[in-house]
Amino acid sequence: MALPPLGRSPHLLLGVALVILGGIAAASTVQLSRLKGLLVEKQQAVQSLTAQNDELAQQLDALAVQRKELETRLTDLRNQLASATGDVARLRLSVEELQTRYKALEAENATLQVQVSRLTKERDEARTTILKAEEDKKELERAAGRLRERLVFLERDYQQLAAKVSQLEQSRVTPLPAVPSSPSADSVEVADSAAEPPAPAPPATGAPASSASPTVELPPIVVRKDQGTSGLPIRAQVVEVNEPYRFVVVDKGANDGVPVGLIFDVLRGGAKIAQVVAVRVRPQLAACDVLTSQSPAFPRIGDVAIQRNP
Repeated sequence: MALPPLGRSPHLLLGVALVILGGIAAASTVQLSRLKGLLVEKQQAVQSLTAQNDELAQQLDALAVQRKELETRLTDLRNQLASATGDVARLRLSVEELQTRYKALEAENATLQVQVSRLTKERDEARTTILKAEEDKKELERAAGRLRERLVFLERDYQQLAAKVSQLEQSRVTPLPAVPSSPSADSVEVADSAAEPPAPAPPATGAPASSASPTVELPPIVVRKDQGTSGLPIRAQVVEVNEPYRFVVVDKGANDGVPVGLIFDVLRGGAKIAQVVAVRVRPQLAACDVLTSQSPAFPRIGDVAIQRNP
């Protein structure tokens, strides 16, 4: 509003002043009320902040406690870490030692595998040798059985010949019948006796001497096969073989004219493979030592033995 000019009326000025003061007072009252409201709000904010501060203080105390616990745990973890570090170092050393031992065990295992292979090979060879030895043993047992049987027959023939010789020696006065030769005999020879005939028996008492007839002793008759008369070499067959002792047995003996020292050529399939010499002679068999062997094959049963250069 427009103010009246100054100096015209003092009452008017006073009224204006009162109006101004009243407006100022009203404005101040409004401002005061506003300030009171702000103060109340600030007090509430302070109270809220105080409560929040108390809560934060409590939280800070709790965080301090947690910090101490965490520091304690951190110390424990550091100690555990140091211990684990030591354990790791020890484990590394142990691993290195184990690796060294593993390499040594691998080398030892390779050596043992070589030894096992060698021992396995030796075992297989030993088994083969044992099997061969068992087969040789069985063959030798069979050969021994056959030899025992032949020995029984030879002993029987020897006893029969000894009995015949004894009969021949006891029967000098009477002529003896000839002994039948073997089916393979070529000739019969009468051997002269080396002993002189006995003196004639004295006459009986009272009988004239001219009437007594003298008794003449005839020489004994010896039957043998004469190979010299045929002019053919003796042909025999190998019936027994003993390779370890290097001797063979042929099926011709004294009855066939085989003497000790007679040499045979052993043939197989027409080829000469060995040379043997008679060292022991029986009536129907002869044991011969192997002198030479011109073939890797040793004489075996069934080979032909022919007298060398008769």
